[in-house]
Amino acid sequence: MPTTPDDIVNEALDEIGVEEIGDIHEGSRAANVARRNYDPMLRAMHAAAPWNFARRQRQIDMRGDASGEYHTNRSVPQPWAYMYEWPNDCVHARWVLGLDAYALDASGAPLNAMPAWNRPAPFIVTDAPLPNNIESDWSQTEGHNPESTKVIATNQLGAMLVYTGLVMYPDAWDAGFRRAFVAALAARLAIPCIEDKAQARAMRSDQLQIAREALIEARVRDGNEGWTMTDHTPDWIRARTAHGWWGGWHAHGSGWSNYPFVEDAGGVY
Repeated sequence: MPTTPDDIVNEALDEIGVEEIGDIHEGSRAANVARRNYDPMLRAMHAAAPWNFARRQRQIDMRGDASGEYHTNRSVPQPWAYMYEWPNDCVHARWVLGLDAYALDASGAPLNAMPAWNRPAPFIVTDAPLPNNIESDWSQTEGHNPESTKVIATNQLGAMLVYTGLVMYPDAWDAGFRRAFVAALAARLAIPCIEDKAQARAMRSDQLQIAREALIEARVRDGNEGWTMTDHTPDWIRARTAHGWWGGWHAHGSGWSNYPFVEDAGGVY
């Protein structure tokens, strides 16, 4: 049988010695706390490391062009040239891949079926006044709400985004992610669900340590297995990394979200 969120919650409860639930909607204290925390923690854990199982890549949809050549909307955050819509399954933007010279169609997409995506391009993640239909499923869509839309601003035309996509199905997670998420959820459940608060704090500390170690391991392992540049490091990357300054935008990668219990992993990402 497929693993369900109920199963993951019960794994977390097992870790802290609390009786299992029958269903995340059953109304018990443990089920209510788990239901409130499961989704936001799942998204945060996805964004905290370069999990290879969640890596996705796609050409993103243009939503603005400061020049007006490829899009009628010219309201692009300065000093950037183009604005692209945040993919609705994206929880973390890793890279915007750029191209050397190539031909584009009228929408800014490459005409060449196999363009050479071989260099990183600087970008920022920001918000734009692009409303979404109130009747749509915006509440279930990453980066979209009735009043605005999360966007990526860059100078790269025909941008390709490498990102972490939300994987809802536990059987599709890798073992390290599952261990980290179960431990993080167990830590969140400990204080509300264990009556002895001294014991609860000890349990929480133990589970946080497990989650922290799993995340640091994933940041190193999956980063080493991931995409690397094959050409020279551009001057604009060398200049900023040498001085430890990112200028408010992302050079060749966007870093990783600081999950509340995660310590700096030695500047690896």
